[in-house]
Amino acid sequence: MTKEWFLLSRKKIKCLIWYYLILFFVGLALTLFSLLYESFSLPVELTISMISIIGGFGTALLGSSIFYLRKLYKASINKEMTTPTSEDEKIRELGVYTYYFLRPIFALGFSILIHIALKASVHIITVKETRLTEGFVYLMMFLSFFAGFAAGDLITYFESRGAEWVTKTFKNR
Repeated sequence: MTKEWFLLSRKKIKCLIWYYLILFFVGLALTLFSLLYESFSLPVELTISMISIIGGFGTALLGSSIFYLRKLYKASINKEMTTPTSEDEKIRELGVYTYYFLRPIFALGFSILIHIALKASVHIITVKETRLTEGFVYLMMFLSFFAGFAAGDLITYFESRGAEWVTKTFKNR
């Protein structure tokens, strides 16, 4: 990040750090619950699919909070941030704050897409109804962590590839 781009007041940086720390611990709790769900006696029976969604959300939050906490503390250590002074800079600060605030939410969206893709691939490959196992949960959690960690790169990738795909698909029609 450059000093011109990274406009956040000290108060907003602290708020984002707390936000990501809370999300980290929520993600950790969801992840541990999914890994140890057999150890809990719950009044409701959870399916493998539900456990994989909970675990996927947990690891997506872990990945996203780790990545963006690191980004914030590196920018703080390297003094790459400036406090907005003008009205124009305050508007840009809102954009930067929103950028950081929404990334974990995007990570959850990618986690849902991964779940859908994995379930679809299982159902496409098999002829009869397949019973999912714990392996599905672990794969979902593993992929969701990387989706959370790389949410920004995934958004950029989908933005560029999606535009190319739409252009190629609908250009000749």
